Order: sequence, then structure tokens, then C-alpha cells
Amino acid sequence: MKNEEDKNFQLDLLRKTLGSIQDLVVVIDRDLRIVTSNWKNCDSIPSREKQGHPYCYSCLMKRSTPCEPCHLLEVFTTGRCKKFEIEDPLDRKTKAIELSPIFDENNRVTMVVRHSKDITERKNVEKILKMRERQHAAVAKLGQQGLSGTDLDLLMKEAVKLVSRTLDVEYCRIMKQENDGDFVMLAGVGWEEDRDEDISQEESNNGQNILCYTLYNGETSVVDHSETKDKFSGYSLLRDHGQVSGMDVLIGSRERPFGTMNVHTARKRMFTEDDIHFVQSVANVLAESINRRENEQRLEKYTKELEDTTELKVLFADILTHDLLNPANIIRGFTEELIILEDDESKKKLLDKVHTNNEKLIEMMESAAKFIKLESVNDISFEEQDVVPLLEKAIRNFRDNIDKKNIDLVFNPACKCKIMASPLIEEVFVNLLSNAIKYSPDEGKIVVSSTELGDRCRIQVTDFGPGISNEDKPRIFDRFRQADKGSVKGSGLGLAIVKRVVDLHRGEVGVDDNPLGSGSIFWVNLKKA
Repeated sequence: MKNEEDKNFQLDLLRKTLGSIQDLVVVIDRDLRIVTSNWKNCDSIPSREKQGHPYCYSCLMKRSTPCEPCHLLEVFTTGRCKKFEIEDPLDRKTKAIELSPIFDENNRVTMVVRHSKDITERKNVEKILKMRERQHAAVAKLGQQGLSGTDLDLLMKEAVKLVSRTLDVEYCRIMKQENDGDFVMLAGVGWEEDRDEDISQEESNNGQNILCYTLYNGETSVVDHSETKDKFSGYSLLRDHGQVSGMDVLIGSRERPFGTMNVHTARKRMFTEDDIHFVQSVANVLAESINRRENEQRLEKYTKELEDTTELKVLFADILTHDLLNPANIIRGFTEELIILEDDESKKKLLDKVHTNNEKLIEMMESAAKFIKLESVNDISFEEQDVVPLLEKAIRNFRDNIDKKNIDLVFNPACKCKIMASPLIEEVFVNLLSNAIKYSPDEGKIVVSSTELGDRCRIQVTDFGPGISNEDKPRIFDRFRQADKGSVKGSGLGLAIVKRVVDLHRGEVGVDDNPLGSGSIFWVNLKKA
């Protein structure tokens, strides 16, 4: 009697407690019958099934026999709590089930409390998070393949596989619009090749079609089952495959679209913003790879053009130094011999003009050949050299020209600077000294000097000739550009050669007015060894 009173007391206490709980809680005895419950919180169980003490498996699981395996029997046997998750047959929601034993004074399990908690929302969030994780991993994997230089066709095939697998859809493809307006599939999953090889012009021009909408408007398009009839009516391919939901994003920019990535499924589905962002991220990876391939192709073409140009320059230099200079030198020899043999003064004047112009032609060809050679230099060896001996050598080479014009040449080396230079550096001193002699008047003066300027060695060639206007100074170092010097003309390449050689030595070159009178000061700064 006392036990019965205790049991009734416990049940009454349970009923009061259960009444305050929102989740469904039932108490089940060893016969698998429901002793009590907070039925009022469960609208999914018909009222007629709540009457009496129904079996738990018939009332809660809609079964005619006990569940297999029966977790309740396990709790009655072991006396330990049991937790698991099920899809509740009452409302098709995901529930977390917890079974807790109730013991009597003999430590025997007499009843089990079954607590059912709706975790559908939590499971959906977990599913979304897992989906995002898979999407991010897929984009990262594809991006890594794109950066590693994977072939574009293979990258596209991998992209449609990743999208199809990650979004759990049957169909995914990459479409490109050809110049004639038709669309072709570059990669696809789920499509029959014989059904997708050709898309008619009529279908591709259908403005209601999802593919055309994206390509023509540059915007992402999503279609759910409610729009299927209108959106997919243009494509017999989609209609015949029973597609009811789809998504389409642009590959490339609105201004230069490459094509589209299409996702389709025969299941009713509304794609989320995360799904859209995922597919667009994949499309962006493809667009970047496409742009990189186009840039590489342009670079290869440009490199080939540079190689062809270099070959032409070398060929032109060979023609100048061999095929053209040889006849010019022959003309020089015969002209000089005729000048010596000829007694008629009028004929001598004509021969002098021929000789003078032929010398100018030889100078131009030699200068052009030197400049072309400098433009195509790839590997120059540098070694430590003293500036003073280099300047002295250049002066010795022009001694006859200096004496012929009776020029007073002053060589004033204030220091013995050592520089890191190649044999090409001699061209700088030769050209500067040649110009100074050429533009100096008879009985004029030239000053050659070298000084230290911090970590640089400064070489100056000063003349007292006509000088250079401020207007001409910025351009005299350009190819085939020279200042107006009256009757004295050059090839327009000498100073361009000077600047090119100095640039190769990472130095500076310039020109200033001569502060002591008319004329110019050409200077070069070269780094010390």
C-alpha cells in the first residue's frame, strides 16, 4: 500500500513538473506503456491515441511492433542513460532523444523518462556550415590548381565536378558564346553529349532563358520550380531532362564575358545566397585563369616579336658592317688615290666632295652598327679600370685631328678614379672627344678632366665651340636627333651611343653650358670600383 502511495506521489510530482516543460516528455513503464506525459504540448499526436496508457512504439513511433533495436529495453536492462537522434515520424523533424531511468528502493529500473527535443534548426545550421566549409575547400582547391598552371580545359572539367559534388546537383556545365551567336559546352557533368553538342540559334536568342539572361545582363539568375515553365521553355534540352531548379552565373566581366556556369537539378530547390556566392567564386577562379592564359599568350607573342626584331637588328648590323661598309671603304681608297693623282683643281674639288660625303656615310654606318650592337647586348663583363689611362688613350687616337686644327687640349686629371667598367666605356670618351674636336674652331681649346664626386667619378670634356641651346639639350642624347650646328653635321647617333653605354654602367650623362664663355661641358658620372 505504501509503495502504491509513493508511486502515485511520484507520478503526481512528475505531471506537475512535465507541465512546465515545452519539449515532449513521456514516462514509460516496463511494459513499454506510457504512464504519463505532457501531452498538451504535442499537437502531432491525435487525442484518441493519448487516452489510456498506449504503447510507446505505436503512439510515438507509429509502429505496430517494438522498435528494433529498442533503446528503452536497453535502459531497463543496463540502468544507464541513452542518447540518440531520430527523424520523428510524427512531424518529420529531427529530434534529440534522451532516455533516463527511474529506480525503486531496490535500485531496480521501474520506469524510463523519454525526453524529445526538436533540434531541426540546429541541424540545419550545422548542415549549412558544413556546406560552406565544403564550398570554401572546393574554391581553395580549384584556386590552387589554377595558380599551379593546370591546363584550362582540365581546370574547367574539375570545376564542374566540384560544383556538382559540393552542391549535390545532377547537372553542371560551362557554356561559351561563339562569334556566330551559338553556345557551346566546354565542360559538363550529367549531360548526354549527343544531346548537348548543338544549341540552335532560336534557343540561344530566347531572352527568357536563364543562360541568355545572365550573359546579356551580366547578373546572376536563380530559378526555382515555380518559374520553370517560363524560364526553361526556351531550352528543349533542359525541359526534356525535367529540370525544375537552376542557377546561372557569369564567367568574366560584363564588358568582356567569357561565358556562363550553369547549375541545374530535377529536384525542387531554392538556391541560397551562399550557393550563389560559391558558384560565382568558382567562376571568378576560372575567369582569372582565363585572363592569365590570355596574358601568357600575348606575352609569348610579344616575346616572339622581340626575338624576331632582335634577329633583324643583328642582320641589319651585319649588312652595315660587311655588305655596305666594304664598298664604302673601296670608294674611300680610290677617291684618296685620285685626289693625289689629279692636277685639275676643279676635278679635285669634286673628288673632295665625294670623299667628304663618303666619310660621313662610313661614320653613319659605323655608328649605327655600334648602336644596334648595344641595343642587343645581354651579357657584359665588368672589371676594375683606371679612368686616366682610358682618357689618355682616347686623346692619343685623336692627336692628328687635334694638331690639324691647332687645338689647345688641356688634360687635367685631378684624381685617379677606378671604376667598374666594360670595354664599351671607351666609346663614351671617344665620342665626347670627337664631338669636342669637331665643333671647336681652329686654334680653339678643349679641357678634359676627371674628379671625385662622392662614390662617383666625374669625367668632363669642355669645349669653347658654338654651344647647345636649352631647347636642344633634352633631345641631343636621342637617336638621330642633333642640335643645329650650322654647317657641321653628324650621324645623330654618337651621343645616343654615349647615353646607352653609360646607362649599361648605371651611370649618368648630361651637358651644361661652359661658364667661361661659349661652348659646352659634357659630363659623365660613373660609380667607383
